[in-house]
Amino acid sequence: MPTLFCVYNLKKDANAEEYGAYLTKTKIPGIRGAPWCTDFKTWKIDKVLAPAVSEPEGDMPKESPYQYIAKLEVSDLGAMVSFLGTDAGKDFMKSWSVFLDPTSIFTMAHEV
Repeated sequence: MPTLFCVYNLKKDANAEEYGAYLTKTKIPGIRGAPWCTDFKTWKIDKVLAPAVSEPEGDMPKESPYQYIAKLEVSDLGAMVSFLGTDAGKDFMKSWSVFLDPTSIFTMAHEV
């Protein structure tokens, strides 16, 4: 089962409260209700806690380089890609893109 991650920031002019409402009302129910989705979770990064290595180089960033991480478990990647090519899928991605910084990335990963 493919696992996708989206690591992203909001656009500088995007309101975090509006984005939270969008997640709750549109994005989370929309993705969780899709037949190709088996699990979807989003996390808001609160703060940088500590280096992840015993001997860090340079200063710790004061803020995390990213604000959010989303994890999406997909039962049928082909069905998801097909959906994104439809008008409904394009509209769904447009509605999300209103909030996301253009440097946001999708990754596909596997457990090690």
